[in-house]
Amino acid sequence: MSGDAITTLQRFSRTGILYWRAGEPARQPFVARFLEPAMLAAVRHVHREVLRLVPEPGIVRADSDAFFAHHFGGEGRILGVLVADRLIAYAILGLPGIADYPYDHFGDDLDLPAAERGSIAQLIGVGILPEWRGNGLHRRLCEWRLELAVAASRPHVAALASPRNPYSWRNLLAVGLRIKRFKLLGGDQLRYLLHADLRGSPPPDPATAVAVAATAIAEQQALLERGYWGYAPSLEATGPGIWYARPLSP
Repeated sequence: MSGDAITTLQRFSRTGILYWRAGEPARQPFVARFLEPAMLAAVRHVHREVLRLVPEPGIVRADSDAFFAHHFGGEGRILGVLVADRLIAYAILGLPGIADYPYDHFGDDLDLPAAERGSIAQLIGVGILPEWRGNGLHRRLCEWRLELAVAASRPHVAALASPRNPYSWRNLLAVGLRIKRFKLLGGDQLRYLLHADLRGSPPPDPATAVAVAATAIAEQQALLERGYWGYAPSLEATGPGIWYARPLSP
């Protein structure tokens, strides 16, 4: 990573107003910035609150202190949102090296060419305290990490989301990532693997578009194997769904 990119990452800061807290009107200023390792306990607290309130086991992965510690610097950064100096949300930007990265390297899953495996940024975890949901923080945290991926000269961006977590995959689709594959975590936690090439990707071919329920895993797998990508959310009779289509040929 160049010196300019490191400086950009170190100086990252955003401010704004949060208008809702626990479903009630609020007007609280926030600061978003990268967190230092001393904030590990605060990150752990937010993560545990998220896990405690997950409606179904396995929708959100339980991450270890070692995982968080690894991404405070070097091969990642942790972005935090603070209100009155209290951490209310975090998001992890993974910047894996080519070799010896101790966690999942999505470049392998996506079969990126060897020359491009070091050009991937990974959106690998978001936690928001429940009382601050409804402020669009998840989407903002996705957008900010895309900005930072560009600053870090990482044109490939990838993320995971459970098919049972439409809140997550809707925001990832909204910022331009596309469902490319399925991936198993720990052998039994099914995830969408989403990816974008920030240098440009082909739009969907509307002539091939088909909407599929997010619960229809076999049907989605068949489409992915035929070269379809998941592009946008849909609403099916059984609940949340996804529009799939083949990418337009150049």
